[in-house]
Amino acid sequence: MFLKLAFPATLLLAAAPIAAQPPAAPNPPAAEPAQPAMTAQQAEIQRTAMAFGQCIKTGLDGLSATVTPEAGAASVLAGCAAQRADLGKAVDGMIATLPEDQRAAAHTQFETQIGQAQTQIADAIRQHRAAPPAPPAPPAPH
Repeated sequence: MFLKLAFPATLLLAAAPIAAQPPAAPNPPAAEPAQPAMTAQQAEIQRTAMAFGQCIKTGLDGLSATVTPEAGAASVLAGCAAQRADLGKAVDGMIATLPEDQRAAAHTQFETQIGQAQTQIADAIRQHRAAPPAPPAPPAPH
């Protein structure tokens, strides 16, 4: 059950700068700094990122201890290719709504961040394996 939150959080952070891009609007109101409601596209990015993260978590939970971290990360990512593609489509949909001059940079940013997933997963596997085992649970009172 390791990496329960680490990798899904990484995915959301990767998608967040793109999802947080404000739509092109002339002179937004400067009244309250209230957080705007999530758009359908942002919600879709969140949903697909969570599905991708859950797929990776499931893959890591079933990973054999004899597999190298690099091979394990590659295997898990290969098993989650459909979820990765769904996330990419959701992000591409959001990028398409940005002003033309921001699209290339947003796409590059997402691809760079998601491209680091294999390294991040391999590093997390190494850290998990290097961590001391959790202490045994105390016996239940009788």
